[in-house]
Amino acid sequence: MRLSTLVLGLAVLAVPGLIVLEPWHDCGRHRAWTTISLKRGFCRGGERSGPSSLKTLASAQADFRSNDRDGNGVADFWRKDVAGLYVLRHEGTGERLKLIELSVALADDRIPDEALALGPRTPKGGYWFRAIRHADEGDRLDPGSRFAYCCFPADYPKSGRKTFILDERNTIFMRDLGRPGGIEVFPTDEELQAQWSKPH
Repeated sequence: MRLSTLVLGLAVLAVPGLIVLEPWHDCGRHRAWTTISLKRGFCRGGERSGPSSLKTLASAQADFRSNDRDGNGVADFWRKDVAGLYVLRHEGTGERLKLIELSVALADDRIPDEALALGPRTPKGGYWFRAIRHADEGDRLDPGSRFAYCCFPADYPKSGRKTFILDERNTIFMRDLGRPGGIEVFPTDEELQAQWSKPH
């Protein structure tokens, strides 16, 4: 068995399959002045997969709109939920759309009953996903030109601290809300500038 490699001045002791966090480890999910052994990829794993899955939702929406996947004769986005981008059926063939991964569909925090027939409601990478409205939409959504999503920690702050959001402009923003639960409304441009930031 190989000896651990000590890298002087860094916060990691490299051992095959493990990382050891030293007192100066800068991770918001772990207390300072503790040493924790973790499987590789666990630390901030959800905070990496959340934004990546949001991008797949944006790609799925582009496909849905340009190919009229709901067959209504209108170039519009799917606004009702997240899971519909998987569970809705193609107008012609009757096959499910499957524009997103099933794991993302099952992580819809407001999952429809039809999706539950495909598996249990389960967070993806420690995160829930939610379709939200824009601040100026009220109860009347604008599926012709806009959509919005957020993904948020399923177990704040254990599974992550950041809530991530994205809309039709395809730019991800993040914020630590200081509480669980995500958001219901996509922020205004002024709120984005003052309260949200882009991932590094």
